[in-house]
Amino acid sequence: MALRRNHRGEGEGAGDRASWNAGGGGTWPAAEHPIGAPVSPAATAELANVPASGGPDPAGPAWGDGLVDASALADMQAFNDLKAKRKKQKKRKIVTAVAVAAALIVAAGGVGFWYVSDQAARALQEAGMQFAPVEQGTFTQTVSASGNLRPVASVSATPEVDGIVGEVLVSEGDAVAAGQTLFTVVNAELDKAVTQAAQGIEEARNGVAQAQNAVNDAYRAKEQGRQAAADAQAAAAAMAAAGGEGGAGAAAAAGGQSFDEASADSAIRQAELSLNSANLGLQNAQAAYDEAVARAEKRTVTSSIAGSVVAVNIEPGKALGAAASGAGTGSPVQIADLSQMKVSIGVNEIDILKVSADQQATVTFTAAPDLQLPAKVVRIATTSSGSGDGAAVGAYGGSGAAVIYAVELLIEAPDPRLKPGMTAKATIVTQTIERALMVPISAVQTDGAGSYVMVLVDPETQETEMRAVETVASDGLTTVVKGDVKPGDSVVVGGGALGGMGAPLAGGGAASDASGAVVSGDSVVVG
Repeated sequence: MALRRNHRGEGEGAGDRASWNAGGGGTWPAAEHPIGAPVSPAATAELANVPASGGPDPAGPAWGDGLVDASALADMQAFNDLKAKRKKQKKRKIVTAVAVAAALIVAAGGVGFWYVSDQAARALQEAGMQFAPVEQGTFTQTVSASGNLRPVASVSATPEVDGIVGEVLVSEGDAVAAGQTLFTVVNAELDKAVTQAAQGIEEARNGVAQAQNAVNDAYRAKEQGRQAAADAQAAAAAMAAAGGEGGAGAAAAAGGQSFDEASADSAIRQAELSLNSANLGLQNAQAAYDEAVARAEKRTVTSSIAGSVVAVNIEPGKALGAAASGAGTGSPVQIADLSQMKVSIGVNEIDILKVSADQQATVTFTAAPDLQLPAKVVRIATTSSGSGDGAAVGAYGGSGAAVIYAVELLIEAPDPRLKPGMTAKATIVTQTIERALMVPISAVQTDGAGSYVMVLVDPETQETEMRAVETVASDGLTTVVKGDVKPGDSVVVGGGALGGMGAPLAGGGAASDASGAVVSGDSVVVG
């Protein structure tokens, strides 16, 4: 097979076009055999006779610049074969590496975990730990709740009689003494009752006087009868002594007169009974009069205690009691003893066991933010006073109710600005520890053996060590501890304590406790 290059004339185109002809027949397009594509053995054999690029064969036709020899095609074939071989070798290496890595992960999981944990600990150490000092001082634990101010004593000045308001002698805010008149009530019926009772007394007194006269008359009648009988007997005796028939007859007539003493005594008893009845009538009349007067006196309403007028709900001319129309107006005048005041708060069931009588407290007020007053616990309810849904609330709070207990605190010296009903917040001191060692709550960690803190032992390297402690008390922010710590020690807190700062431990290896702490080598990493 011979290859030749055809040249077209200059006049047939602006440039040369080259084509490879096989045996003077078809064309072999270059696009079908790009450079770098494998060459078939047949094509290689056919190209074996192509002259080298060094120059044209003297016996053959003349060759131009674009000749391609067989050795170049052979080099391209060898290059392609080498690329395919290297590609297969690379794939085998990747598969082998993956298999080896998987085997190493499975076989050396513990070592890998230790390494990761150790690197995490080192990274956290490099990030810097947070420290707080161990402080010594007075620790106080408190319980806080809100409520309302109440006077220590309060009375409602309500009249016991109906009527129309007469005079109102006090105003809201006035100080009053016990027994001082507050207002009066006008009621003509009470005056009429007093007048009638007075008349009844007069009538009863007249009846007593008449009965007493009757008794006196009965006694006089008896005495007169006795005297008349005695005189008659004396006259008869004198006549008999004078002698003669006439004297004897006159004496007999005089001696025949007698006195009926039984009848006289009966008359006296009847008179005395009438007198007793009249006296009883007088007593009843007096009692009725006294009652009418006392009821009439209730038209003047006075204060039963010393205190301050906190409310006045009446005015002259307005009806009171049954005489009033429509709904009642409540207490006409309210008197409260504001020399002492109470705060009623509700404490939840979690904190109520911490509260006891006589505990000291501090009370603040929404209306007076700058005011703080001391107080003490004076009463703790035995049963809860929770509020819930209807029937679900029973005598002890009920299902679904907020279980709270009423607690009263006494303010012995209230501020004059305070008024009943104001909102107050009481903070009760439930526990006080003197000279307590205190750390932030986040500094105390726990493991299976107990509680501990991490104490800084070398500020330059930030080396820490575990110190066993015992938790004494806590208020949710600060914890009181006792153990192998002293005032001024720096302990790891916050992110440092919870984030896994290294801490020297005895022993080695890797382990994990219930809290998620991973012990690796001589460091604790909290995950």
